[in-house]
Amino acid sequence: MKRLDKNKLWKKITGLTGILVLAFLGLVGMAVSGLAAEKIMLMVSGGYLFPADAGYKNVYGETLFVPEFKLGVRIIDHLYVYGLFMTGSKDGTTPDLELPAHSRQQFYGGGLGYFPSIGRHLKVFVGAGVANASYKEEAMELTVKGNKVGLNLEAGIYYKEKFLFSGIEAGYCQAKDSYEGTDFKIGGARLSLVLGVLF
Repeated sequence: MKRLDKNKLWKKITGLTGILVLAFLGLVGMAVSGLAAEKIMLMVSGGYLFPADAGYKNVYGETLFVPEFKLGVRIIDHLYVYGLFMTGSKDGTTPDLELPAHSRQQFYGGGLGYFPSIGRHLKVFVGAGVANASYKEEAMELTVKGNKVGLNLEAGIYYKEKFLFSGIEAGYCQAKDSYEGTDFKIGGARLSLVLGVLF
């Protein structure tokens, strides 16, 4: 039963990734054809989230791989309003009984970002907003799930050539919840490699 659930989750993630990759390629095609105006940005990134919760790290380790997708629209000068989605899942082992455990964390939200050029080929991004943190954990025949709203902060530096840019981004996204009187944190710091397009 668990294997079927994992297969369904994997199909959903790969299906969403495929759609976003096709959309990214379509936007690149539009930019190449001369429609670029730097009014819309699309970023696709992959990196690691470093969980803030000590209990999570005891079960699943120090890192969680998270692909991320970000779409922004320029509203004035270099100021963008943007939305984001990132997701990650991982298998682990409970510390005492060494039983299998599975965790999934997803974040979606948005905010405001400042995205200016600082040279002919360099751009920086500084963003702040909120994100809904959704989580699900399965261990010892028990499932705990929920969602909470938290703060999202991020910054990056990118090399830009025409309509394409790539670089590195750091961020922090965290929310808090509790289960049976025990507080825990969802999310943490993250570091990602980014590929993006402006059109």
